[in-house]
Amino acid sequence: MALSPTLWRTARVLAGKTRLGLLRRIVQDPGESVSDLAEALGLSRSRASQELRRLQSRGIVQASRDGVWLRYRPVPDPLVSSAKPILAAMEAVFARFPEAEDERTVRVATAFSHARRLAIVRELRQGARTAAELQQVPGMSEMAVYRHLGLLQEGDVVRRHGKTWRLEPWGHPLTLCLMELLR
Repeated sequence: MALSPTLWRTARVLAGKTRLGLLRRIVQDPGESVSDLAEALGLSRSRASQELRRLQSRGIVQASRDGVWLRYRPVPDPLVSSAKPILAAMEAVFARFPEAEDERTVRVATAFSHARRLAIVRELRQGARTAAELQQVPGMSEMAVYRHLGLLQEGDVVRRHGKTWRLEPWGHPLTLCLMELLR
């Protein structure tokens, strides 16, 4: 049976700086133990273990037992259909951008980390819309629409042109992947 974690919840996991740092480390040095990862990021083993479980629950890392050690590798869960493309996108992100630019990836992931923002993106795929028109789609207040549009804009997913909003995704690998998965 295929598992189907929601896209916005996976984006929410990727929007955490600590989890992003752990994933970067796993991609760049596969097979490290929880202790190694915790030490590298200055975390307690308990905190690292919790954050690693969150990544594993989204299907983008695999834990394997090696004696007393639990080691993590960047292996997509075949039961999670979005895991392979998301992991590939994150590998591209880590190859393209240094750790100092992880905040950009956090903003991209945050842009996709709410079901209402995904509804806005889907609506904008049909063409430019005013904020008033976007209120009708997910049934949000004007303030909520602008808050969500602001986060989408910070993630370089939408742009305002006069009174309308349009999709204008920047070529960040995670943006391109998530936009494709929304189809």
